Amino acid sequence: MRGPLDPTIYDTSRPVQSWWEATAPPWDGPAPLAGDSAAEVAIIGGGYAGLACAIRLAELGIGSAVLEAGPIGWGASGRNGGIVGLRSDKLSDGAMLRRYGEDELERYTRAAVEGNRRLHAFCLAAGLGDSVQGDGELWLAHSARRAIALERETAAFGVTLEYLPPENLAGIRRHGGLVVRPGFGIDPLRLVRALADQATGLGVRVCPRSEVTLWDRDGARHRLVTAGGAVTARRVVLATNGFTPDGLNRRFHGRAVPVISNIGVTRQLDEEERASLAWLGPQPGACTRNLLSYFRLLPEGRLLLGMRGDIRGSPAGAAGMRQAVETRLGREFPSLAGVALTHFWRGPICATARLTPAVGLLSEDASIGHAFGWHGSGINGAQIGGRLLAEVLAGAPQSHIPAPLRGLPMRLPFPGLRPLYVGATQALFAVQDAVS
Repeated sequence: MRGPLDPTIYDTSRPVQSWWEATAPPWDGPAPLAGDSAAEVAIIGGGYAGLACAIRLAELGIGSAVLEAGPIGWGASGRNGGIVGLRSDKLSDGAMLRRYGEDELERYTRAAVEGNRRLHAFCLAAGLGDSVQGDGELWLAHSARRAIALERETAAFGVTLEYLPPENLAGIRRHGGLVVRPGFGIDPLRLVRALADQATGLGVRVCPRSEVTLWDRDGARHRLVTAGGAVTARRVVLATNGFTPDGLNRRFHGRAVPVISNIGVTRQLDEEERASLAWLGPQPGACTRNLLSYFRLLPEGRLLLGMRGDIRGSPAGAAGMRQAVETRLGREFPSLAGVALTHFWRGPICATARLTPAVGLLSEDASIGHAFGWHGSGINGAQIGGRLLAEVLAGAPQSHIPAPLRGLPMRLPFPGLRPLYVGATQALFAVQDAVS
């Protein structure tokens, strides 16, 4: 696997060393692909989107095989912050309305609400209730202007809102907050493994450690080759998000924009330190900066904090980014200044040039589907996109996918320069955050 980031980012033999990985219970996962086989649909990517697509296809009576380059959960689906929010775009409601109209914004939002509630019910049914936290997502205003905007937000399309004035946020320098419901926190690695178990139980062939190294075509059928064998299929889905490889299929080259996210987890906080976070409670949260940070008080009494950072993800930059996360921790939560991290890890999220996800079938070849571009909020968005794509593969029209999610984004010019584009965008965001 290769892409625009440092080669180590794509090395599936490297352990993630996340808190989730360190505390994961034993799991007998499926085996890699061995030998040649056939499937109606072959899905490249065994994260939330790929597995959700396979599960929905199975419910609709269509067989599939899922090919994942690393162990199940090695990618973003097993190493993210575990915040299950609503939308997976980076557009304001105003921009969304201007671009797509109110009807499509409503379809998109209602799909997000339904998906969030469905995922919550699945977590409880799958025995993950001990890691489910809260019933909403808290957004903290980083400026008085943003606090006014949050206070003026109105509930719509199944979303409920609760404004928190500054006096409800004792101990932090914040102007106000907004709890958006539904939403919750979860252990993401346990979740993706539970989805793999569900898919396997429905007859899906889930194959970890089965990186697709060659994708060719023989008439009406695609052939996906791995180190252990090959799968031929009438249709193929690409669901690789921030790990979308360059060179596997030219139609996707340069359309996925990987952006490094860095996450740290503290030692277990003492009683006084936890009391200083009483305003947070079980809700996961984030700040309203363009260069946001996100956070959760985990069930074990540790604080998780994540943020964007370096543009290539090289090993040489890891120590500096770990220090940056610790610095941000002290700035966001003054009572925790000086608290060290016991776990630190990182990996790419995926953006697109249009700042919305990309779900659908290729216009020039309807035998190829895609679902990627979750903009760092993919737990809910990816499973929605995977399910919608499965329904289109089963015969629904592409208009079944809400317009903000539908279709392939533009290819960026000079795709090898994507990290530099990201760096320039982050510099612009930093200026905007400072001004606001």
